[in-house]
Amino acid sequence: MGGINIKTNADLVALIKERDLDYIKVGLFDIDGIMRGKYMSRDKFLSSLEKGFAFCDVVVGWDSQDQLYDNVKITGWHTGYGDADVRILPQTSRELPMEEGSILVLGEFAGRVEAVCPRGVLRRVIDKAAAMGLAATAAAEFEFFLFD
Repeated sequence: MGGINIKTNADLVALIKERDLDYIKVGLFDIDGIMRGKYMSRDKFLSSLEKGFAFCDVVVGWDSQDQLYDNVKITGWHTGYGDADVRILPQTSRELPMEEGSILVLGEFAGRVEAVCPRGVLRRVIDKAAAMGLAATAAAEFEFFLFD
């Protein structure tokens, strides 16, 4: 499995056609930063690249145990937990080593739910820091235990 270097929608379309992929895994992050997702058929995915797609907004109204939050304004029983707009981010495409012949592409909430989308919040914080002359950096800490 070779690495992929996708920058644009056109790059992603070419990869999907070249590999003759039937399904693409799409992930997006809920209010707690947990990746939620689904598999999309090639036709649905290719259509969604240009127009976006909808994902139930309940994922911004519940916790990591899928328990609904009380007093949530952006979604809830008062809105019927409708669908929220999602845009696909082709530059996030990556291969899935445990799912040969498949790729994962991230999306992010757009429209009214972008205000609470973790990626949107991060983008606004980084922009605010940049306006103050600051730059943000981050790293992951890999910690594990070995037991005999």
